[in-house]
Amino acid sequence: MPRRKDPEITSYTLKDGKTYFRLKTYVGTDPETGKAVKVTRSKLKSRKEAEALRNQLKAQGATAVKNGLDINNKRKTVRDVYKVWIEVVSLDVRPSTIGRLKDTWKNHTEPEFGDNFIDNISPDHIQIYANNLAEKYITYKNIVNQLHRLIRYAIFRHWCNRDPFDFVLIPKKSKQKKKDTSHNFYEKDELKHFLEVAKDYNPMKYTYFLTVASLGCRRSEALALKWTDIDFDNRAVRIERTVSKDEHRHKHIDDVKNGIHHTVPMSDNLFMVLKDYRKHVQEIGDTCQWVFHQQDYSYYWPQQTDIWIKYLYKFDRKRVAKWNKEHPNEKPKQPLRKITPHGLRHTLATLLYDGNSRIKPKDVQYILGHRTSKTAMEIYTHVTQQQKKDIRSSINNLDF
Repeated sequence: MPRRKDPEITSYTLKDGKTYFRLKTYVGTDPETGKAVKVTRSKLKSRKEAEALRNQLKAQGATAVKNGLDINNKRKTVRDVYKVWIEVVSLDVRPSTIGRLKDTWKNHTEPEFGDNFIDNISPDHIQIYANNLAEKYITYKNIVNQLHRLIRYAIFRHWCNRDPFDFVLIPKKSKQKKKDTSHNFYEKDELKHFLEVAKDYNPMKYTYFLTVASLGCRRSEALALKWTDIDFDNRAVRIERTVSKDEHRHKHIDDVKNGIHHTVPMSDNLFMVLKDYRKHVQEIGDTCQWVFHQQDYSYYWPQQTDIWIKYLYKFDRKRVAKWNKEHPNEKPKQPLRKITPHGLRHTLATLLYDGNSRIKPKDVQYILGHRTSKTAMEIYTHVTQQQKKDIRSSINNLDF
């Protein structure tokens, strides 16, 4: 009697003439989803092997078989993990941070590990990767850390069960020399000189640099100031936004770093300068909401301030050279020592301690809008009115 045809088991022949069997069988219904669980297995050597496998699968049941299929299907490459991880991270961090993470992925992590299975990365591979990065970049730890974050996320999602970083020694420092920023601030006399030069150089840029130096705000926070942020009645400035980059590296307005909105008292000099500057822009018909803006009324990129200060120093060198040439018998004048725009923020923090003996570290932290893990609430919610008076007194005592 001939064997009855089995629709779930079929035979096929390859080009080399060898015959194999394929099994397509229904195992049962997934109790979680109510969907049918079907299995396909190919390249079985005999019909008998296919029948035995079918019996084994049906004995295991739909749930066990489905879980086994999920385990096989869940093996992820580093690229697979990154696609899921970056979507999760995007919910919690600033767009500019996402942009940096995407740049790190594109330039470093993906070319080196993108196609690798996340559960099969060797410690030796990571060690060589970390060593090479430490040779080239000061920020190598941030680059290496992205891979580690992806692996930890994969462990959390049960896509791998070990952390190869447990067997890696990350180099303690880069072989590249870090830029020395220990002198990136001015002494009081230097700051006065700088502001005098800025005043002769350009009224708008002078107002901008005085604002940064007097408020201690970040350069991008000053560029995001609106006239409505300036309270002339109470002589204070509200810091609550910044110019930043979105995840596509486009310019946009974002919340301040750390999300700390704070109000800083204006010195008498800043009050007068901003008041005069507002009168000036009103007289020329400038109705833009931004205090410092481009000709098309849009806000500036933060990097624009690097150009401003570069040309200010160039202006100063020419002026000094001219004066020295015209006064050959006088003691030669020296041009301004160069700092970055961010150095003006550091300058205020350094000089404030000299302005008033009652100024405490938490007062300076309040002005600068810094956050610390232990004292954030104390710093940002318990600065009293008397302390604010001390802060204004300290700024005024600086007299610049």
